This record gives sequence, structure tokens and C-alpha cells, in this order.
Amino acid sequence: MASAFVRINEKKLKKLVDESSGTGALLQGRVDSVEGKANSSSSGFRTGIYHRPGGEKVGNTQPTYKGNVTKGRKGYVGIVYTGNYSAMKDNYENNTLLKSL
Repeated sequence: MASAFVRINEKKLKKLVDESSGTGALLQGRVDSVEGKANSSSSGFRTGIYHRPGGEKVGNTQPTYKGNVTKGRKGYVGIVYTGNYSAMKDNYENNTLLKSL
């Protein structure tokens, strides 16, 4: 009966998985999911109207959460972030991004 010995170089395997396009696509799906949950759960939230020092009006809009995936030095990185003032305030008051995970 023949026997075989397989040795796996874990560092090379990790590097291969981290830099794989499939990993990027999988991460993009997860980012899209979290972004969608955050946007749908905060759809009824509105802030008051505020004026910034330059006279710019902000507020009274629907919160918008955005996300993206980029390839860094050590692999893909996905992030979901607040896209406007209403989303910042909604996330501050309700922890929307944390709840969307």
C-alpha cells in the first residue's frame, strides 16, 4: 500500500487566497449586503435642517450609506461608510452600521 505526505505552506496559501479575485468578489457581495441593510433600515430617518458656517444647508435628507472594495498590499479590503450628513447622524444615534453587520 502506497502512502503519501502532503505539506502545505500556510503562508503561501494565505497569500493566494487573500489576493484571489474570488475573494474580492465574495467580499464585494458582503459589502453590498451590509450597505443595502443599512440603507433600508434607515430609510425613514430624517434630521433637522442645519446651516453650516458658510451658509450651506444640510439635513432633512434620507441617509445614504456607501461601500467599496479595494485591493491593498496584503489583499482585499471592504468598507461601508456614511455617505452624507443624515447617515452620520443616523449612525451616531442608532448604530446603524453595527446593526447591519
